[in-house]
Amino acid sequence: MARLPMESEFARRVKLMHKLRLKFSKNGPIKFIGHLDVMRYFQKAIRRAGVDIKYSEGFSPHQVLSFAQPLSVGATSDGEYLDMTVNSMNSIQEVMDSLNSVMNEGIKIVAIAELDEREEKAMTTSYAAKYHLKFRENSKPDFDWVSAMKSYLEKDNLPAIKKTKSGEKEIDMKPMILKYEFGEDCLDILLMMSSKVTLKPTLLFEYFFRSMGREFNTVWLDIHRVDIYRDFKDREKTYIEPFIPGDTDERIYLND
Repeated sequence: MARLPMESEFARRVKLMHKLRLKFSKNGPIKFIGHLDVMRYFQKAIRRAGVDIKYSEGFSPHQVLSFAQPLSVGATSDGEYLDMTVNSMNSIQEVMDSLNSVMNEGIKIVAIAELDEREEKAMTTSYAAKYHLKFRENSKPDFDWVSAMKSYLEKDNLPAIKKTKSGEKEIDMKPMILKYEFGEDCLDILLMMSSKVTLKPTLLFEYFFRSMGREFNTVWLDIHRVDIYRDFKDREKTYIEPFIPGDTDERIYLND
């Protein structure tokens, strides 16, 4: 009987690899650290934690990491996402504990999910982001901004000029606002955030202030990103839910 060829080392390691999606929070003074520095921070933390992460091939190997969407400097978040592949691990819990043991105050891994190897990156499948918005204590407007914003959001069109890599572009912000709810001196709002269409809270507030003939400074706004969502089809309905959902209560139907 002919002898079967031995399995290559490469094929063996591919089978052992695990594709992981990490959900982390970013709060406190570390909110002033930019996206590129956060990337470098995670690279160092992964090395300190001893995680057996996959490296790229070539003359200058680097950790293969993919973040969902950059978070603006000064904003906080409870729902940021990072995709990575590890060559080996004992358990998801061990990876989370190892990383949290070397994290500085302000960044914490809150959940990890193992993905199918065919799963697309969070960067390319993000659809929307939910924000909790309010004004900083020493920057509150001298008018009832909640009532004024309610009236502004009820308009049929919300025109704005958005700066892009190719120049300035006229947009209508209205269809980019999926859902919103007002609280006491705050606004919870779900905005589109994908590789094709993204609306930042600061742009919305800039044109809200402009509609009243007022100036707006982005540092006045306290921005907290609650979570990032991807979209799904359920028969005739479209719904979104966080990349790592806690339960079905986090599911939001868009065409109810």
